[in-house]
Amino acid sequence: MSKQKFDAVVLANSFKDTVSLAKDTTDQPLVIFTDQPAVCHPLKAERVRRGMHSHAKKIGMGLNKTRFEEVLDELDAIAFEDGETITAHYRVAPMLGGYLYHLGDGRFLQATDGKAVVTTTIPTGLYFTETSTMLAAPAPELKFDPKALLMWFNCSDKEKLLLLAWLTYTVATPKAAQLPYPILVVRAPAGSGKTFMCSRVIRQLVDPCQVASQTMPKAVKDIAISAQNSHVLIYDNLRYIRHDLSDGLCQVATGGSTVGRKLYTDGQEYSMDLRCALVLNGIHTFVTESDLVSRCVNVSLTPIESKQRRSEAELSAQFDKELPSLLYTLHVLAAKVLAVKDSVDITFKSRMADFSVWVAGLETVLKLPKGVLQNAYKANVEQAKVAGVVDDSLFVALSMFAKRYSKSNPWHGTPHELLSALEAQTSVSLGSDMPRNAAAMSRKLPMIHDALASNGVHVIRGRATDRYYNVWFEPKANQSRDECVEATAQPVAPSSASPQVDATHVSDVDNAEELLG
Repeated sequence: MSKQKFDAVVLANSFKDTVSLAKDTTDQPLVIFTDQPAVCHPLKAERVRRGMHSHAKKIGMGLNKTRFEEVLDELDAIAFEDGETITAHYRVAPMLGGYLYHLGDGRFLQATDGKAVVTTTIPTGLYFTETSTMLAAPAPELKFDPKALLMWFNCSDKEKLLLLAWLTYTVATPKAAQLPYPILVVRAPAGSGKTFMCSRVIRQLVDPCQVASQTMPKAVKDIAISAQNSHVLIYDNLRYIRHDLSDGLCQVATGGSTVGRKLYTDGQEYSMDLRCALVLNGIHTFVTESDLVSRCVNVSLTPIESKQRRSEAELSAQFDKELPSLLYTLHVLAAKVLAVKDSVDITFKSRMADFSVWVAGLETVLKLPKGVLQNAYKANVEQAKVAGVVDDSLFVALSMFAKRYSKSNPWHGTPHELLSALEAQTSVSLGSDMPRNAAAMSRKLPMIHDALASNGVHVIRGRATDRYYNVWFEPKANQSRDECVEATAQPVAPSSASPQVDATHVSDVDNAEELLG
């Protein structure tokens, strides 16, 4: 075909006739190709660039970078004026009675009525978006095997079930539902397989992606950018989280937005949604801010003995072989929880209330005794609160001091008197982090209030003629005074191993298939 004279308007309209143009709720242009009618792409996506160059070549128009930008501008204007406004979902979309999971390659998994079914057609008006880093999931194998899924979790039995609750909740909760995501925190010593667990097992089960995991960025804005194109973000080998990033992660978990200035403009602002599931892992206790701790589900992996280690190549081969049935199992479990969660009894409602309901739903689906899994979640959160401040001087001093007093006979005094009493204790060695004056102590107490309460220590501030505090210790059920301050989030040795340890493992929850029917 002979070359035509370049005309951006002509090329844009010609290309428009081969695709559908739309816009999202923020007026960003989207392109829908005829071979994937349920998938839309941002106008500047690589798929659009390739499609544009291919179309220009067919009609005999040459394209360079400048001309390409001119055509994009024309398409942007057309989409803004004539394009339908749609909501584009990434990986998971809501539907009546359940959800739709985008497997990739034109395949979807519909989870409703306690079942999971693979389909290539979806309801009209429902759209997904894809990115250049998104990977397709394998075709699910219709084999329901909870035992095989639990075998891949190298942690205690209670934490296995909490991890199962987190996984099923995360795959079943689209961002469009505007619900908070609990943050999964994986703590593990060297040699416990945390990288494989997070970057392979969790990543492939929830949101297959070329970027399996990444280092924590320095700015919340960078987290927001990643969150736009992911259903789950995995941050590797954390040692410490700055206060501002801790607040930002709270926003990502519960939902929010960040605002910035558009490039090459003087005053135009843009906003990005902050909502995404998060996985944080590391060796140390890196989650210490009470606001962040209360949003977390904590899992502690155990070291694998050298004689029981298997190569990553061997593990990867086994996992890839089992992945199709593991995916099916995960989504069937999620569908079953969705079918019962609105009628369950809640015995513990955490700050992440929707996840608390989900935990109760999984408890019902697994036919566990009422409250068993919910109590495990409650203990998991409370232990994490204490673990984050267990070495804090004010926390330790107050925990020891409060044991002398009861609710019926509390210590009563001014902030200055309380600080003096804490400093006078000979049984406690205070560090340099101990507040130097009563005002500093009063500012710090709200930061450790939740951890103190989780450890049975109550510090109540009142106002009368003089400011005062009431302090006492009230042990929780099955907790003695001697156990105060000893509750930590140390890894609990599992009664059973993962496939990394022993492929023939049988745990105390191996009757899951029987229970689920």
